[in-house]
Amino acid sequence: MPIYVFYLFSGFILVCLVLGILAFFTYSQRIKDKIQAKALAKENQILNEKLGKMETRVNKLKQRVFELAEFDSKLRVASAMDLIPYEIRQMGVGGELSDEPANSNDKLAQAEMSIAELERQVQFQKRSFSEIETYLTQQNSARRHTPSIWPVRGWLSSGFGYRNDPFTGRYVMHKGADIVAPHGTPIVATANGRVCFAGVRAGWGRVVEINHGYGYTSFYGHCQSIRVGYGEIVRRGQIIATVGRTGKATGYHLHYGVKVSGNWVNPLNYILDSRYAETE
Repeated sequence: MPIYVFYLFSGFILVCLVLGILAFFTYSQRIKDKIQAKALAKENQILNEKLGKMETRVNKLKQRVFELAEFDSKLRVASAMDLIPYEIRQMGVGGELSDEPANSNDKLAQAEMSIAELERQVQFQKRSFSEIETYLTQQNSARRHTPSIWPVRGWLSSGFGYRNDPFTGRYVMHKGADIVAPHGTPIVATANGRVCFAGVRAGWGRVVEINHGYGYTSFYGHCQSIRVGYGEIVRRGQIIATVGRTGKATGYHLHYGVKVSGNWVNPLNYILDSRYAETE
């Protein structure tokens, strides 16, 4: 056999071998690509399912935040506080999650934006609730320091306003309320505060005066004995003195007065409990 035939045959065999190897690797790569594509499709399906669940949870959280905002408004109305304008609540808030078809990256970006929005709204709501709590705490403190009960069990003999002075007969302003009670009857503080005077005052005999803060001061005159000292912190209902007739007094009684911002006011307007005193 001629030598060139041998070379041709050998070359043909070599080409077939190379083509076979290339075909094998090409087929193997296609099989790998198909397997990888199926795996990616499965992962994409799982990711879409997870994104769908995330969207559902985000929308539920949005509903919860909306309900908290409504509760916030109800608390503010009940507490006589100013409502937060809708525009301020919605400042910087994005739109709803889109229902239009979108790829996973778009859905993930929307979910991240919604989560960031919820975080902002939660922080805003947290500050609002803190503001309400501070306001209610201050209001509660103000109520505890506002005179609101009878200082003694007894009978109202003279109210606030002009009357004939029992000693001079002149028509003068009576800056308080006289409550008749037996000698030694306990006198209590009508609100929380600090004793700003405890001693003898001309015309009033033994006197206790309490600064309640918030512009309120209460006055207790003609006491027989004093149970508190200057600077002492007292609580509403705490015994501070006993009924007497010290100073200029026609009988055993308590002269009870209330000042608001330094001005005498009718103390009966600051008594919410009607159990302890009766009108003669």
